[in-house]
Amino acid sequence: GVFLVITGMPAISFAQNQCTDALMSKVATHLQQKFGGPNNALIKVFPPETELNLTPCNKLDISVPGGPSSINGNIRVGVKCLQTNGWTIFLSANVQQKKTYFITKRQIPYGEILKAEDLVPAQDFPDNIPMDAVFDLRQAVGRGVVEIVEKNTAILSRHFSNQAVISNGQAVKVLVQGNGFKITSDGKALGNATVGQFV
Repeated sequence: GVFLVITGMPAISFAQNQCTDALMSKVATHLQQKFGGPNNALIKVFPPETELNLTPCNKLDISVPGGPSSINGNIRVGVKCLQTNGWTIFLSANVQQKKTYFITKRQIPYGEILKAEDLVPAQDFPDNIPMDAVFDLRQAVGRGVVEIVEKNTAILSRHFSNQAVISNGQAVKVLVQGNGFKITSDGKALGNATVGQFV
């Protein structure tokens, strides 16, 4: 939507109006600079829902309410003309900034526990990243995969089982094995755990 405030604006012909396309272009340029340029952010500014009759303005103040530097999604952008008989409007825009996710450096066999060195960070725009991609390395390291994950594949939440295989208080057998020795002992789980998790 568009919120419009006009103070003391004289009657003008349509030919003298502020060009909406030029205004949207200036807003898009401002947002690109704010969010790191076209290589780091995709910007789309939407046209106003109603025709605007604004006096031409060469001195604009463009601002994002709240001013977050890390944002993805729809925002409202304030545009204020600082000249005499100025005006203020709000335009809608969509911002997509690149996000960091993780891909495999090698094929990960079924059941193997992931280590940090098995993964490398990658960046792309949200629309190009699978919805269930892992964005926090801590959500992957130390967990066992429930399927074969090929090299250069994005790590997804579905690669891990969320079903607990050990329950809090369950009797378990502890096995410690090293070079030339093997020790087993009975114990009790202190919490719930899925495949590959420590408990």
